[in-house]
Amino acid sequence: MPEPIGRIGNATDQVGESPVWDEQTGRLYWVDIVGRAVRRWTRATDVIESRAVADFPSAVALCRSDARLVLTVGRTFGYFDFDANRFAPEHFLESREDMRLNEGKCDPAGRFWCASMENNLNADGSPRQQAHWRGRLFSVAGNTVTGPVEEGFGIPNTMAWSPNGDRFYFGDSARNVIWTCAYDGQTGRLGEREVFTQGGPGVPDGSAIDAEGCLWNARFGANCIIRYRPDGHVDRVVDLPASNPTSCCFGGETLTELFVTTACYGVEKPTAWDGAVLLVQTGTMGQAGHRYLFTARPIATPG
Repeated sequence: MPEPIGRIGNATDQVGESPVWDEQTGRLYWVDIVGRAVRRWTRATDVIESRAVADFPSAVALCRSDARLVLTVGRTFGYFDFDANRFAPEHFLESREDMRLNEGKCDPAGRFWCASMENNLNADGSPRQQAHWRGRLFSVAGNTVTGPVEEGFGIPNTMAWSPNGDRFYFGDSARNVIWTCAYDGQTGRLGEREVFTQGGPGVPDGSAIDAEGCLWNARFGANCIIRYRPDGHVDRVVDLPASNPTSCCFGGETLTELFVTTACYGVEKPTAWDGAVLLVQTGTMGQAGHRYLFTARPIATPG
């Protein structure tokens, strides 16, 4: 039986990304990369608010003990005060002008992991051809930046941790692959990666983990979300009315609703669903997102 699907608000994103549900306030945050906007939806009022930023925002996360957000903008990691519309840069992670940050998410210990890529956008938001796959993976914990931990990504996507935090999932849309590896939550060290799933339909974009340890992956270009079991086998396919789903997160009072960001950028004949944030009633319990911890334990540089 098809899952009930709706949309929130009436905003249309060029490239919506990085949805984060705040269970304490009943709000959803996300970014529009090409639209250079950070957005917030308040469930109680059904109102979407937007804040403009100076460069392409790529990932947002909540903090454990602060009302500000963690935000990556261009090549920079920093903190964003949504109400004051103020971005405070903290770490400049990439020095090359042809690079930008892309995927980012917090681990269970409160570190923020983010990955860079050679920019596929010109300054005006038009497409830019990538010449190299040289994206890099970093982690940030307070004043400590560790990395690059891994290198050689084309379009890094999908960051998720198993319910007990002992496995890390991360992918590359350019290679059409999601990997998994052992994860040491005390040190932040990654084990040897192995292929979790590879190939279509579409390419892997952002993901969320449910309470049973299954990975829900947005399949860009394939108008669907695929739920993968922990062994990598397909358990369920959720068809969507939007061509390019970009990421997802669980939310709502019972964490059974899946918020799905989408993109209308590059769609030849976009419909009202393309660029919307979709709301899927999954009937499956998800997990609350992890929050950034300012005093997270520094991570040792891998030897």
